[in-house]
Amino acid sequence: MTGSERAAGAPLRLLSWPGMPAPEALERVAARIGVALHVETIVANEELERRLGEGWDLICPSDYMVQRLARQGRLRPLDDALLPGRRQLADWARRPAYDPGDRWSVPLAFGTVGVLYDRAALGAVPEPGGWSLLFDPPAGARVGMLAEPREVVSAALLAAGRDANAADDAALAAAAALLERQAPAVARFDSDDFTGPVRARQVSAHQAWSGPASVALRADPGLGYTVPREGAVAWVTTVAITAGCSRAALAHAAIEALLDPALARLNVERDGFATPNAAARALLQPALRDDPVLFPDAATLARCTTLRELDEAQERAVTALYERVAG
Repeated sequence: MTGSERAAGAPLRLLSWPGMPAPEALERVAARIGVALHVETIVANEELERRLGEGWDLICPSDYMVQRLARQGRLRPLDDALLPGRRQLADWARRPAYDPGDRWSVPLAFGTVGVLYDRAALGAVPEPGGWSLLFDPPAGARVGMLAEPREVVSAALLAAGRDANAADDAALAAAAALLERQAPAVARFDSDDFTGPVRARQVSAHQAWSGPASVALRADPGLGYTVPREGAVAWVTTVAITAGCSRAALAHAAIEALLDPALARLNVERDGFATPNAAARALLQPALRDDPVLFPDAATLARCTTLRELDEAQERAVTALYERVAG
């Protein structure tokens, strides 16, 4: 990076997710690049998209959002020569469908979207369990869903036997029927804290991202987590440089620092976000390195799919369905 970029003095601005990247990792990144980081968090990709015009240098979009923002010209192409740390990524994390040329993003974390549940409340749950844990709970049981339109609707689509990315009228009608039938049992839509209510036994089950779910399971053996047999979404969180970033070399240096295995492992150890960095995974203690919730086996991944970008009309239809049931 140029001396003028460091001398500019202003913090590098990052829009990310709570705990991803880990705060300790970000502190070390700032120390390494010699520039402070101004970090704010979002809880949904759609919020990230809305806030993109606020002058961010680095953002952390998920898979399908990378696809959308790249198509819109809102991301800066990456310089592979400035990111040698990408060689440490697992093979599956290179050239993904949402960024087949590795041109726009670098994966930082991955996981599944499943169901975190109270074993005592739901009894013996076969593994893998089904989406019925959320969409057809026992009488009187309360459940929770994530506060993300795509996650909620994709779960209903899968539970209805449809593709997670379907957005045709028939598929959305099938998803709507399930969501409307489920509505009396839904206590909350929340992406900020979806493990606490299960641990407190306020709900019997909650749609959950696997990282925080794994942390909850280690703290409470009375909980279970399942990737439903009907299929589930596998997600990838990335880091990308915005098209408007004026300090590209500095932004690349920050990404390269995040690829350091010693920093990448912190995302797993602190908040349970699985890393696609093979060198970082090798540094983990066996309890984390071999955790099947964090690092699912091939059979589990085989029934997972990633979300794809929808066109504007499809996005409106999915959002309208979510808003109708979430209020």
